[in-house]
Amino acid sequence: MEVKDFQKKSAEVVFKLDKKFSVNRTEQMALSQLLEELGELAKEVNRPALRNQQFNREALEDEFADTTLQLVALAEKLNIDIEKAVKNKIKTLAERNKIDLPFA
Repeated sequence: MEVKDFQKKSAEVVFKLDKKFSVNRTEQMALSQLLEELGELAKEVNRPALRNQQFNREALEDEFADTTLQLVALAEKLNIDIEKAVKNKIKTLAERNKIDLPFA
């Protein structure tokens, strides 16, 4: 699956859930939910240091998925093509740092 298709289909999941629960997702709400999910991801990543516990692989995967879904939903709300944006950023980093990078 191409990144653009992945982005659109993943965002569609979020938007269908919004519709089911009568949620009016604004850009600000999408950003807030992304930040909430990043916090939950941080909690799982910090589990060994903060709770003296092993990583919980399933919980990490869930939080990465939740974070990705919220990121692509926000990108779709703002009409941002994530693949294009990342490739452009890599090109800029390669030029700025004078190194050979993929997509540059």
